[in-house]
Amino acid sequence: MTRYSPVLEVHDLARTYGSGTGSVAALSGVSAAFARGTFTAVMGPSGSGKSTFLACAAGLEPPTSGRVVIDGADITDWDEERRTLLRRERIGFVFQDFHLMPYLSATQNVGLPLRLAGRRPDRGHVRALLERVGLGERAGHLPAALSGGQRQRVAVARALVTDPAVVLADEPTGALDSASAASLLELLRGCVDELGQTVVMVTHDPVAAAYADSVIFLVDGRVAGRMEHPTATAVAGQLARLDEWVA
Repeated sequence: MTRYSPVLEVHDLARTYGSGTGSVAALSGVSAAFARGTFTAVMGPSGSGKSTFLACAAGLEPPTSGRVVIDGADITDWDEERRTLLRRERIGFVFQDFHLMPYLSATQNVGLPLRLAGRRPDRGHVRALLERVGLGERAGHLPAALSGGQRQRVAVARALVTDPAVVLADEPTGALDSASAASLLELLRGCVDELGQTVVMVTHDPVAAAYADSVIFLVDGRVAGRMEHPTATAVAGQLARLDEWVA
């Protein structure tokens, strides 16, 4: 694939929970493509389908209809075992609450995806990733001995350890103070610009979205707009209009 070919695609993605009169359509025909080496923010009001979109894109939930293609492979009809292997090796995750193992050191947490895949972590590679995220001197520390911002940096290093096709970040700055959030977003931006990584980030924060190359806005499970070269002011203005639409 070239740098600008899609590494993640969703086509007419729909996800409905329940059945009959009590059914809820979380996604209703979402289509989007994310090119290699790009940073995209996904935004929208509460209940717009952001988290469901991320779960379906990651193969964590099967769509009711539509297709999900990752790195050229259509994973829509794969069974759970195949999707689990894909998530371990081709998708990196960064969560709001870090999801680090409390009894493992930073080094061990970073290498965990490889161990789960039955592979021995390369100590030099893990060390290089921790150095890259600014934690080379904290490699032996447990999560309890790290600040929130440092724990999230460990999570980013862990997300990168398998050289994934795409990194999916779900509100990665939600539990951080403003200074730690800015540092984390600069790190994600650097992963795109310097490593050619692809990042898709769900966020509610216009300042966070301004670090991205583009923003996709969701409302009621549908794409309600797109913005290239976002600024915090422009994103905030668009979100206000989306809130009026929902109201």
